[in-house]
Amino acid sequence: MELRHLQYFVVVAEELHFGRAAARLQMTQPPLSQQIQQLEKEMGVTLFSRTKRKVELTEAGEMFLKEVKKAFEQIEKAVEVAQSAQRGEVGSLSIGFVGAAIYDILPSIVREYRKKFPRVSVALHELSTPDQVHALHDNRIDIGFLRPPIPTQLLELEPIQRLSCTLCLPK
Repeated sequence: MELRHLQYFVVVAEELHFGRAAARLQMTQPPLSQQIQQLEKEMGVTLFSRTKRKVELTEAGEMFLKEVKKAFEQIEKAVEVAQSAQRGEVGSLSIGFVGAAIYDILPSIVREYRKKFPRVSVALHELSTPDQVHALHDNRIDIGFLRPPIPTQLLELEPIQRLSCTLCLPK
């Protein structure tokens, strides 16, 4: 059974006329009739009651039509989800970060990301720099906020902040 057979079935079921259905499908009527007969044979079910004057759905045909329409809706949804995932609009993002040094900027970055991609779940993982490097290589996190020194082989680095430190000593 091919998807096109199901599409043919839906159009015939909507038109209840093989000639109009064939025109809508931009094909001739004999091949359409053959495809529907092949579908019925493959399923072992009579989907249409045919007379010289009219075509009607059988009870099995009506039930099948409902299910096929649900399947097509699910296929459309699957395509939309795949396209959204490709655009980064759905899914999950796992972020590694190093302790307190990133606390001042990470919340605003995550907040902006969630505004832009509300259907992406974000998971935060506090990890040391070496642990993040391993997690990145093992695909356990998608992005990491690390502190130097960072082994640069196989990682793309983009500096985002320079930290200043003050040394304090007792008097």
